[in-house]
Amino acid sequence: MNIWFPATPIWAIRRLRFLSAGLAVALLASCGGGSDDTARYQSVAMAGELIDYKVDTTNLTYTYTITESQFGLAGVTGNGTLKGNADGSYTPSGAPDARVIILPNGLLLGAVRERFGAGLVTTPIIGLKNPATTIAALAADYNYVQRGCASGVCPVSHGTFRIGAAGTWSSCRDGNIAAGACTGTAANGTLESRGSGLWRLKSNDGIDIGTAIGFNSPGQNVLIVDLKDRRAGGFGIGLLVGGQQVAMTSTMTDGTWIAATASGHSFLFSASGSDIAISQIDWLPVSLNTTFAANDPWTGMATTAWGEVGFFAGAGIYMLETPAGDVELGIKLH
Repeated sequence: MNIWFPATPIWAIRRLRFLSAGLAVALLASCGGGSDDTARYQSVAMAGELIDYKVDTTNLTYTYTITESQFGLAGVTGNGTLKGNADGSYTPSGAPDARVIILPNGLLLGAVRERFGAGLVTTPIIGLKNPATTIAALAADYNYVQRGCASGVCPVSHGTFRIGAAGTWSSCRDGNIAAGACTGTAANGTLESRGSGLWRLKSNDGIDIGTAIGFNSPGQNVLIVDLKDRRAGGFGIGLLVGGQQVAMTSTMTDGTWIAATASGHSFLFSASGSDIAISQIDWLPVSLNTTFAANDPWTGMATTAWGEVGFFAGAGIYMLETPAGDVELGIKLH
């Protein structure tokens, strides 16, 4: 019985904000969910883990190995079966409250359930089937949203991230680096190839602060970073997701989306023009609506009427930060 859902729309919206399910904005992308034969996805968990995730959609099975961990889980493996759903997603046996969605272009949204920290938790993962192996393929300006933990606190933020053709990177938290000098918090460093489409992210003082994985999609790149930055004032431990900065249009955002939050909730919503309609939370029916402003606070970003801010990538993925301090990571079903 859905006892935690509020009884009225107003309380529902307030509760939704509290749970961080509020999002809603659409994201861009062209592709829809669908089947893909056995494939390997270089993946990052929101908790800050690097994962080798394999899916066999013919035999409906999955396996994964945590290859790098900030929780002492390197080498831990998992496996299970997939149940196909009518909407083109899959339900993994090891995390039945989550969904696995595979886009034809090689993007994957899924989840793993492991002991990240003090308890057993389900955390979203995002993976790439064919990561870019050259700096030239990644060089671009990206909008990003990140969640990074340090000393038991996990702040979220948004900003811009630039990868230069010479293998350098620079970022601007709370500001648009493409508009000129950073008006927020600036950082910079270099990228070094680790092979197989993995890139070591080093700070300007030479510290290894994470692993970047890029996806060169026609029209708009995607960047994901497994963060392990323990420096004071750094990125923290967690996940950064970026989409190449291009102007957002309704052609990109219109469609049906599945999303997961850092706090462990999932939801289904549709976008049409500037309208968002949330139809399911944790796979239970709801009816909640909001709107969003495209290209706000800058090109390629969006702000909802509930105060959420996120980026959108035409490859079919979005990430949004909520006023309650949560993040939403989603992918376009169709």
